[in-house]
Parts: sequence; structure tokens; C-alpha cells
Amino acid sequence: MDPKLIGAFGLLCLCSISSSIAASMGGGEETPAPTAAGADAGAGADAGADAGADAGADAGADGDDTFHASTLPDFMDATILNSGSSLARGEKWQPPNKSYDMILQGDNNLCINEPGRARACLMSHQVGGTATATFQNDGNMCVYGQPGVKCHMSHDSNVPSGQHRLILHNNGDVYVDHGTGEANRSVIYDHP
Repeated sequence: MDPKLIGAFGLLCLCSISSSIAASMGGGEETPAPTAAGADAGAGADAGADAGADAGADAGADGDDTFHASTLPDFMDATILNSGSSLARGEKWQPPNKSYDMILQGDNNLCINEPGRARACLMSHQVGGTATATFQNDGNMCVYGQPGVKCHMSHDSNVPSGQHRLILHNNGDVYVDHGTGEANRSVIYDHP
């Protein structure tokens, strides 16, 4: 074999080995800074991992309203509910301007109401018993009674459990933000 070719091959191997060693000593590839709310969780080794787990949990509280690939509305423009939030019969959620509410009525029907009129209902009045409405970790809004259950199917199985947020916007829209961008929202009620 030609000695020049052997020398070039050796230099190539040496460069490859050197860059691998340098990358491992320097911590590997550079990772972009997390963009999720709570990304400033500290300088600890797991700060970036924790940021993704509770992204959006305190959106708006510290001025950072980025939620994975979505931007959550400001807390003055919308009520933002984390998965696991629930309503008992007679309880309601409202946007900050209180122009409408989402209420679990006494008949177990989960409705979005404007003052004086119902805008939309889940038709969950047949679940029986004393029901509870829950915004589940999978992104579905469900009413659980005895023995039945009725859900608004707003889940996104490509999204990690607990990442979803229920948004009650001042403009009248009610939707589930999965943190995957505006085009991938699950609309519960789209105000005309």
C-alpha cells in the first residue's frame, strides 16, 4: 500500500478519535436551551429535563409563556388549566373577563354558557349519580358519574401525559393546547 495513503488514513483516524474524545470531555453535542416555561429551574444537571416535564405549569407567572412548540396566552387573556383540574357539580371555570363560563350543571351536563344562554354542552346529563368533570392527563375533558362517563375526545396520543392545557380564552374560544403548535389544538368550542 502507498505510504502516503497509509499516512492520510492514520491522520483521518486520529482526527476522528480526537473529535470524539473532545466531544465526550466537553459534554457531547451542544443542546439548545429549553424553551418551555420553567426552563430556568436552576443550573443543576437535570434542569433541562425538569423543564419539559412541567412545561406550562406556571406559564405567565414568570413572564415566560412558551409551551413546547406553542405559545400560551397571557394570564390576563385566558384561564389556563393544567391536566388533572376538576369541577364538582355547580362549580365553574371562567376566563379572566368572565364573559362566559364552563360549568358542571346540577344535571351533570358540562356546558359552556354565556349570561342568559347555553353556547354548547357535552350532553353528559345521562352519566348518573353525582358527577365530576375532569380535564384528564391525556387531554380529554370527561364527566364521570355513577356508573357512566362521557368525554369530549380532545386527546393527542403523540403528546406525553400531563402536557395538555385547557384554555378558556377571553375571546370566547375554548380549546386544548397540546404544546405542539397552534394548528394542532383540539377545539372544544370555537366562538363565532
